[in-house]
Amino acid sequence: MPVYQLPINSLRHHDFAGRLDELYESAPGHRMSISIEHDNQLETDAVIVYWGRQWVGYVRSGKERELAYSILRQSGRDTLLGKIVGIDREKRELLMEIDTDYHVTVIHEQKKHVLSDWSFDGETLRNDEAVTRLYAMLSSLEMVLECQEPWDEDIEEWLQYVEENLWRDISLETTEKVRHILEMLTTNDNKDYAHAGARLQYTIDYMGSPEVRQKQARQIIEKSKSAEMGILLQKYGDRAKDAIRQLPEELVTLFLNDGETFMGRLWYLHCPFKQVRAITTLLSMMIRLKDDNGEKASDAIPTAWIMQWAKESGNQHSASVVKDMLKDFELEKLNPALLSDLRNITATENEKALADENFDDDLVAGLMPIFMNNRQEVKQFIREVDGAKSTSVVEAVNRLLREGKITKAGCKGDMWTVMHKFKLYKPGQKNWNAQVNA
Repeated sequence: MPVYQLPINSLRHHDFAGRLDELYESAPGHRMSISIEHDNQLETDAVIVYWGRQWVGYVRSGKERELAYSILRQSGRDTLLGKIVGIDREKRELLMEIDTDYHVTVIHEQKKHVLSDWSFDGETLRNDEAVTRLYAMLSSLEMVLECQEPWDEDIEEWLQYVEENLWRDISLETTEKVRHILEMLTTNDNKDYAHAGARLQYTIDYMGSPEVRQKQARQIIEKSKSAEMGILLQKYGDRAKDAIRQLPEELVTLFLNDGETFMGRLWYLHCPFKQVRAITTLLSMMIRLKDDNGEKASDAIPTAWIMQWAKESGNQHSASVVKDMLKDFELEKLNPALLSDLRNITATENEKALADENFDDDLVAGLMPIFMNNRQEVKQFIREVDGAKSTSVVEAVNRLLREGKITKAGCKGDMWTVMHKFKLYKPGQKNWNAQVNA
């Protein structure tokens, strides 16, 4: 009897979000079900995984998803059961085995994806200088790693730029180059390469976060207001509205109603760079024309989905993200009622998360200057890193640096001293300094 193995990912985005350790401990040996997600109009071959009523994730895209889709189609059943036989904590994946009484032939169907099949050949906004530089940094990394050159300051500078700017480009070309670089870093015995591989993997994982998707959606709005868009509209003239009509209606609806999900879909499909640029250009053009006509399309992007996401997340991290949104979208002017509701959510979540915690006064006092005397941010940080692996602690610090929530001054000296003293970070200061991007 043929046995097929299927990796399951997207674990941290569904019913086990924030409970991955629980899932890793309890899943092995248990049965889970797979079924085709028929109501997914953008990814018609998506194979969803449930454990009873709980949504675990999806069968990993690529040849594994094609296999799972084919198994279901050829079985004639809506759902099939399999058993979890392994876990991979680093990749955040479960491994499922499915027994069948037939040999599966993979079905290669022409899949119709709204985002991936659509293209536009007109003029687009000029290249973002940061994206051009990102691709240059990746190309440089690729060349030196292929030659297995020793790690030096130049390579470190290139990697840091990639860590800070990878979110800007979600094209197929960049994705493939990043995957090649990651493979070279993680298959080499060089410790510096291995450490860099862990950093790059974290950056890739971070691409799927709500913060990144919001920044990407916001970037489309900002481009609509740019001088470059004004120049482009002059070139189009009366053809601008005709160009926008080439955007599929489903795409426009998804973007306006749920900007975060839209960017997640676009990133997940890995369209070619020219296609991504065409799509985002026309979305920016649509927003500009609507704003010029007084329709305020950009208002719909935050107000339509921020509230729902904040309510459904129900955790401390969501409260922090919501606070960032309040600044980004200036809701004081756009929607005072929504602002009031969101503030109530953040206050409730923070109080709930911190009420039962006892914090060492000396620990809090030691971190306060680095957190710009924001006591609540200090406590949230302590909760996040207490008991975490050293790599996770550094990742949290680097994220806070990127978000501007902690100062660079003291990060490589005072902060290590405090963290080491209270056993939140056990390795030495040299190791800390090498990993913290201050």
